[in-house]
Amino acid sequence: MTNWIKLEEFSDHFPTEGSVNIHHCKTGLHNDRLYLTRTEDGNVIGYCFHCGGKGVYTPSACDRRALKPGPKQDPTDPFKAWDVPVLDEWYTSNRWHTPDFGKIPLDIRRWWFLAGLNISEYKDLGVKLLDGKMPAIPLCEDNKEVTGLALRTFDKALPKWILLGSKSQAPFTVKTNPQILILTEDYLSAVRCSRLGSALPLMGTNLSTENFKQITNWYKETGGKVVVWLDNDSEAVVHKAKQIYDRLTLLVKCDIILIKAEAKHLTHDFEISEIINNA
Repeated sequence: MTNWIKLEEFSDHFPTEGSVNIHHCKTGLHNDRLYLTRTEDGNVIGYCFHCGGKGVYTPSACDRRALKPGPKQDPTDPFKAWDVPVLDEWYTSNRWHTPDFGKIPLDIRRWWFLAGLNISEYKDLGVKLLDGKMPAIPLCEDNKEVTGLALRTFDKALPKWILLGSKSQAPFTVKTNPQILILTEDYLSAVRCSRLGSALPLMGTNLSTENFKQITNWYKETGGKVVVWLDNDSEAVVHKAKQIYDRLTLLVKCDIILIKAEAKHLTHDFEISEIINNA
């Protein structure tokens, strides 16, 4: 189900041309991830890279005449808009690089290690660098075909994550434990949790129709327990987590974690295990 945003509520921030980014569902430093873009025809399109909400605002004819034309936008082709090779070129484009871990930029290595992840996981997940500087994690559904990309930017003028193609990711695990499935907000926390059980990154704070099918199918096959563990770094996110829990608990055995701690920010795996087991 699409999460529609009423953009008129943010009209004070509408750009006359180009794009601006503001806070939407999360507060705090670097969480201004609602991007408002003025299109060539004068409309405003918005997309939140936290919750996946989107919206379109059409100004009046009078307001339209007062605007200067903005840059050309093509919301139907996000790969072109972000200058990223299409999925069909994931294995062939010379813009994708797979250097040895020790040769990738220092800020990327630091980001990876701060999430408690190791070099073997970097390789196993098939991470590539766009133009040698922007890491992209392939998102794969059950058939293991790459159907989407999660690109991590390190430019404050850009959203932290750029999601292209399908956001769906098949549940994965490193240490086999079919009796638990942890739902996380982002990919890195899911990787950390996958050492202890199955994990599914929602790539945001919304439970999509595809996610719902994945979770209920997993439950039918295993009869295990689902644990909802979002970042919980704002009241809006906690509210979203509770909504997901309320929706799932009607059909599956489900628990929820509401502490303000993200799996990827915990130093030791035993800390993650204790939190999950005490849910």
